Amino acid sequence: MAIPGSAHDCTSVSGGRCTDAMINDIRVDPSILPYVRYTVKNIYAINNFFLTYYQSLENAAGVVSNNIEKMIQIVDVLVQPSVGVQNILLSLAVGLAFLGAPSFALTLLGIKGTILRGAAQALVISTQQAPNVGRALWPTGSDRSQQIQSAELHIQLSNITNEMSQMMDGGVRLLMNDPGTFANYADNGRYSGPNVTNTGEGTGLTVPSGTDAVAYALKTYLLSYAMWKNRWYATFDLGPFFNEGDVEKRKYCKFDSNKNYCVYQDAYGKTDDSQVFYWSAWTQRVYSLQCDGPANALKPSEMIDTILSYGWAPLNVLFDGGYNCTAEGRAGSSAVNFNFDGKLDLACVSQLPIYLQCGDMCPTPLKNNTCDFGDVGTLVKGKCAEWDGWYD
Repeated sequence: MAIPGSAHDCTSVSGGRCTDAMINDIRVDPSILPYVRYTVKNIYAINNFFLTYYQSLENAAGVVSNNIEKMIQIVDVLVQPSVGVQNILLSLAVGLAFLGAPSFALTLLGIKGTILRGAAQALVISTQQAPNVGRALWPTGSDRSQQIQSAELHIQLSNITNEMSQMMDGGVRLLMNDPGTFANYADNGRYSGPNVTNTGEGTGLTVPSGTDAVAYALKTYLLSYAMWKNRWYATFDLGPFFNEGDVEKRKYCKFDSNKNYCVYQDAYGKTDDSQVFYWSAWTQRVYSLQCDGPANALKPSEMIDTILSYGWAPLNVLFDGGYNCTAEGRAGSSAVNFNFDGKLDLACVSQLPIYLQCGDMCPTPLKNNTCDFGDVGTLVKGKCAEWDGWYD
């Protein structure tokens, strides 16, 4: 039914031959017409959803292209690393699913609109119910091993979006050619049922045009990857820290006027903005951002201010994502993975290294007597020796 006639073809997003006219262009026995029409309506709605999803990714690529030069200029002081095409593709392609992840959606500014939130959550739920579609959309085992210098990324993004359309077509083709997968994916009228908001762009659920928030996943990946290669890292305190006052009291610090971070303050009230703490209200952890890079690198407070000023990454995703990625034993691995149950795992969209403070207990089981978080410094005869290594 995805190819109901020579005039229509809904097996890809790039053909432009899937239109809502096909919903009324059905010639079947009247007794089954309502059922066939409902199925065809879902076929069109899902194809249209992916078409607007792809268009939002093209827009997101443009957003990133406009940001990357400034990001490199400010962050890549020590080294301008090469970035794998596969991780760029995946970080961009999962941008909508990234917004639908519960731990991210509540805090991302771009997710306030109910239509965008509905589209993001629909994609996450659907790919959990039909994980083979997610694997077709976002092939983590791809042979795309090409590396791109970060300074050339803005030039290469147009080629990357062309490859992305092929990935999108692969997922849609699987959906339209496998009735069982289609039924699982479209379950409960998620894309065309009575509770779906009509956006004025056709029948069913769509991704609003000009949605910059879809670029958050790729921007977060590129920023955190550049920070990693330029020797930025964070240590953590599990707490829990229940509120800002709790952080100030236990970390001897004072929150800045915008409540973005807490600046260390000594007993005499003197502050040191080279030592700052970020408090995640979501996980109740506290992170200390630090840099072992060159002398002309930004101070930690300046780095956080710059990240927020340019909208490069949500801080909770940058820090908590880096923590979760390390806790899963995947620090430095692919930006996107699938868990054993088929669910999409986006923790490693943040590549920011997260380490133990000297003397702290490892929060995860040891592997070969080693903690996944490493440590900053070594405990020698009850005292912390100077840290002389860099985890690469």
